[in-house]
Amino acid sequence: MYTLKSIVRRGTVLGAAVAVFAAAIVPTAPVFADALNPLTERSLLLSSSAPGFQDTDGSGNSFAVPNSVGQNYAPAGSGPNGKKTGETFTFKTSTTPSSNVYGFSLQYCTLAAGWCRAPGNNTGDADPDNDGLGAGTGNRALNNAAGGHQDGNSDFEFVSNFAHAGAGNEPAAGQFQVYVAGNPSANTWTFAKSNLENTQYVDTGTATGLTGKDNYVTLASTAPQNIPAGTEVKIVFRPSESIYITNPGADAFFVKINTYNTATPEDMVGNHNDATPLDNTDAPDHTVIDGGVTVANVMTDSIHITTKVLETMAFSVGTRNRDTVALTNPDTHGPCDAIQVVNNNRLNLGNPNAEYSLETSTAWDVYSYWRLSSNSSGGATVYYSGNTLANTVGDEIAEMGPVAATSLPGAPQFGLGFVDATTDDETPPNGDPDKFDPAFKALVAGPDDRFKMPTLDVLTPATAYANATGAINGTPTATFAFEKESNTIPRVIAEDTDDVISCDTAKMRYVANIGADTPAGVYTTKINYLAAPQY
Repeated sequence: MYTLKSIVRRGTVLGAAVAVFAAAIVPTAPVFADALNPLTERSLLLSSSAPGFQDTDGSGNSFAVPNSVGQNYAPAGSGPNGKKTGETFTFKTSTTPSSNVYGFSLQYCTLAAGWCRAPGNNTGDADPDNDGLGAGTGNRALNNAAGGHQDGNSDFEFVSNFAHAGAGNEPAAGQFQVYVAGNPSANTWTFAKSNLENTQYVDTGTATGLTGKDNYVTLASTAPQNIPAGTEVKIVFRPSESIYITNPGADAFFVKINTYNTATPEDMVGNHNDATPLDNTDAPDHTVIDGGVTVANVMTDSIHITTKVLETMAFSVGTRNRDTVALTNPDTHGPCDAIQVVNNNRLNLGNPNAEYSLETSTAWDVYSYWRLSSNSSGGATVYYSGNTLANTVGDEIAEMGPVAATSLPGAPQFGLGFVDATTDDETPPNGDPDKFDPAFKALVAGPDDRFKMPTLDVLTPATAYANATGAINGTPTATFAFEKESNTIPRVIAEDTDDVISCDTAKMRYVANIGADTPAGVYTTKINYLAAPQY
């Protein structure tokens, strides 16, 4: 990561606010005062927020299982697959004019400022010499070997090299593209990756040593790219099964973004391991145009849902077709306590007296929660990603689709939507009633503004998912939606574009119905929720 010396030489005052980190640095001399304007409205969207050691669908299958007909698995770029992910960066330039952009750099670190260690929690050290060069061959495979993926750990890494999609083209699997003002760049860009960690890094967590993984990426253009100040830039990495980005195994990570007026790779690196960061000897630093700022994201687990359709049969003999006859313990609370993980986020959907199976005459539901807080002044967008309920031979319970619809017992359906998280509608046998701690109620009603009612306060639900409160049987009033294509292209369910989010809580309701001809079997799905704050 660029050291304090680099920041001092590039601006009179730099203020960056990311997650809960903030820094303000005032240099001793205003050298190159216009050379490090912050990129604004920054955002990072992951194709999956799952840790990098997870790559299975709701049935526990991954791409390692042969892709036979009807086989369900979590392909690269899908919500459940944190091992093989893609990423989308969005930001706006600040410098006027900014018409000589030749390159971008992305550096992934555990901290928003200071010496850089690549994110990850592998138990082994991929860089035993701790020299930032990835020495000690044989340990770099820990993402796939004992100590890594197999043991629930992973380090961040770009695996293989993304190819440029070509001037003006949309990216295919295994490719990347730079968009300017919403249009694919007409330039040709070159991708390069390397390890860029600092030997001066002081361990402040449980991981030890440097990872040796490729955490630094440069994109260089063969010609200057015209990007006027205030123009939106989007960088998209679309993964394939052999070219992808592996998420770290735990916690938040930060990505520092810079733009350059040079296409020379070494000028995009500089002397990052300089032991004297406050001197003025980093000659390549003058190539930076905008940057010195970060975006953040964090790893989360999936919501697992399992249900069952039991075998049934009906047979009758008669002389009249009836179709032709007219018929007459409360807990104490902090300001924004994390949602608890219970039973590894696994939910059983169906009749609890019949092994949580679905019935043609009755709709069944189940609930989960998510909670978001962010100091991103540009708001945030929340997405969901996942397949509809399916068994391992390819049978599926139909998705409800993108338009809000009511529950129809007797017709195959799977959908989700928001309910008021303050209501007492989650009753046994599906769960315990939502009973607020009286002390927490007093805090909410009192003058301490840190405490919020557990509901959406800033974020606005997408219309199709906004009204899932109400009856799902009898005369249904609740509405739901679901798109299984979200498994590869996440769908927006809530959004705000102009405010920080102190504590927004969503209560998600899932509904399922079956028909008499729904094939028997155990049906599962795995729903991921993705949050993309805009800084």
